[in-house]
Amino acid sequence: MPDISQIVAASYPAVLNEMRKPENQWAESALMRELERRKAIKMVAMGPTIEHTLDYQRNPGSDFLATDLTTTSLAKVEVVTAAEYTPGQLSVPIVWSKGDDAKNPSENQKVAFVKALLENAITSHDDMIEEALFSTTTDGFLGLQTILPDSGAGTVGGIDASVDTWWANYTGEYNPAGDDLIAELTAAMNDAAKGSGGAMPDTIVTGAAAHAIYEGTQEDRIRYIDTAEADGGFKSLAFKTARVIFSPYGNTRFYGLNLKKGFFRLNVSKQYFRDKGATVEIPNMNGFVCKVYSMLQLTTNNKSRGFVLTQSGA
Repeated sequence: MPDISQIVAASYPAVLNEMRKPENQWAESALMRELERRKAIKMVAMGPTIEHTLDYQRNPGSDFLATDLTTTSLAKVEVVTAAEYTPGQLSVPIVWSKGDDAKNPSENQKVAFVKALLENAITSHDDMIEEALFSTTTDGFLGLQTILPDSGAGTVGGIDASVDTWWANYTGEYNPAGDDLIAELTAAMNDAAKGSGGAMPDTIVTGAAAHAIYEGTQEDRIRYIDTAEADGGFKSLAFKTARVIFSPYGNTRFYGLNLKKGFFRLNVSKQYFRDKGATVEIPNMNGFVCKVYSMLQLTTNNKSRGFVLTQSGA
């Protein structure tokens, strides 16, 4: 009969690919699921840094010609730069003992026990990412409060938006009653779009209470952007062409992101994302451990195409 260590090794891929079960009592990775659904989780070959090449300004030598022989500029100008990000790392331990093996003597018991351990580890992994996404910086992993700071400035990807103002994101404020929220969201979306034909944010994410404020502003004008989700319980609202979702880790901020164009993405290692390492015996203990490990980083290649709205007084 296989022991728990053998079942862990054999079961992990199947458990990883299986949908999360509704009996989970504590986690709801709404933003992670949205990133996956919108293909904004990008598998990349990691190096010391993740680099995005940026076309950041119109060529300053561009000019209309007054005559056929008007002199044109031959000066070399910089129109391309790069944003660079250092990857973060996440580890989730899975620990069991020989006692666990003894207390689950049949193979079916061992399989059920292992499945529960693995599902908890995978959910813990994604829940840690979800929480960190709404933070500033967590041990090198960048959250939205760093990528889209309340000031609009900040140094992100090695570019200081207080100096290179083209890199700054839009910021605004709405009052707790929400009676100015629609106007503020409209201004934020328009600024991030850079024009009526622009790539405006297609995802707006916030916390549960702020989402309720937004829903309250809609009354009978509520638009559900996903028919399937509407049929299943009206999960996702819309503002213009953007889905408005909430996360248990969201707060009173509204973040506008463009995921379809890839302006904001969660970069994960092709080799190490939700990767289960080898099982080893814990020294001086009758126990074993393996770890779920990821190398990853939230990045943007167009910070000015996002926005953040904060609640006044919050």
